[in-house]
Amino acid sequence: MANKKVLILTYYWPPSGGTGVQRWLHFSRYLEELGWEPIIYTPLNPEAPVQDPKLSALVGPKTTVLQRKIWEPTSAYKSLSGKKGKQLHTGFLQENSKSKTSWLQKGAMWLRANVFIPDAKMAWIGPSVRFLKKYLQENPVAAIISTGPPHSLHLIARGLKRQTKLPWIADFRDPWTQIDWFEQLPLTKWGLGLHKRLEQSIFQEADELVVVSRDMQTQMEKLAQRTVHLISNGFAPSDFQSFVKQPDPHFTILHTGSINKDRNPSALWESLAAFVEQNPNVAKQLRIRLIGALDASVLHDLERFHLTSYTHFETFVPHEKVIEELASCSLLLLPLNNVKSQKGIVTGKVFEYLASEQPILAIGPADGDAAAILNEQEGTLMVPFETAVPWSKVMALCDTKPNRKETLLPYSRAELAKKMHQLLETHCA
Repeated sequence: MANKKVLILTYYWPPSGGTGVQRWLHFSRYLEELGWEPIIYTPLNPEAPVQDPKLSALVGPKTTVLQRKIWEPTSAYKSLSGKKGKQLHTGFLQENSKSKTSWLQKGAMWLRANVFIPDAKMAWIGPSVRFLKKYLQENPVAAIISTGPPHSLHLIARGLKRQTKLPWIADFRDPWTQIDWFEQLPLTKWGLGLHKRLEQSIFQEADELVVVSRDMQTQMEKLAQRTVHLISNGFAPSDFQSFVKQPDPHFTILHTGSINKDRNPSALWESLAAFVEQNPNVAKQLRIRLIGALDASVLHDLERFHLTSYTHFETFVPHEKVIEELASCSLLLLPLNNVKSQKGIVTGKVFEYLASEQPILAIGPADGDAAAILNEQEGTLMVPFETAVPWSKVMALCDTKPNRKETLLPYSRAELAKKMHQLLETHCA
């Protein structure tokens, strides 16, 4: 096939940081190695929670990056709410336990649910379709890939598909109407109907649908009434080439990433406080490291159970620094969202934790997709929500030296990119 160029529509791209960047930053690089020339279409001025400029060094040499300005209502909201210059967090993360939802926040949420459909990036759909249609006339590609959320990117791809008839793969890193917080939106009947109609149009018109977990696959196949492919999140082996475990002079429990209210492991904090009180030697060694944004409920629980003095807080560290931090702890903490859809949530962090070959304590459903993956690997323990953590068992876990090199190979980003390559080849051969 002469033309092996692929247009990839993604909102998250370096210098933006965070988990949303990782999947397609690595997939594009590995697709290059498989003979493709990725063309990335991404905003010039995205509303990104964090910045991690060093990730730009991972962009492949054959990758072209197209950037266009985007207008988002979040800029107006921040000006009105006095948060100009600040980054807004997603996932209903509350900064202050005493704060109440203001009329401005309620109004913004209503508009987000019923006007900005599917999301706050909707104003970018029309201009992007027009720009890319012209661009593709002069720069032909073999296929289009869109990744969401935000799901506006799928609607840009849908517009291009209708006009160019090019093969299109829609990659869902999270569900649309099935995501856990969707039910919290103040939706009108009209708004709900439009969300569902647009979602169905993606299901019907995309040539292939891809999701990141088995439960998501099952749920989407029911909704879409068609085959959905599973290409999970994973880890980049290159990130761990220089990974050397460092001796931990403390008993350090490390968590990287944000913790919202649904992910706050209250039962864990309570049982840890009791264990520390009963074991003075552990108290002397204990250090809790939380790297990332925290919901007010986390801070409240740490104070309530007298754990604040053991805790070290950092709002953000670059991704390469996170890998270094993983090397120098005793235990990795992995709390999952305590929500109805949790069985299908398997973030990229699960695989990076596993690739570190450190002991992992996870909090979540024993029958979920994350539990199934963790149970395949050495040195992991899954404890259900609202269950006291068996700390004596955890301490024994920390004395183990997990070896996951062989069992983790299927979750290498390089291996996963081959599945995406095969889907592209199916439609572009």
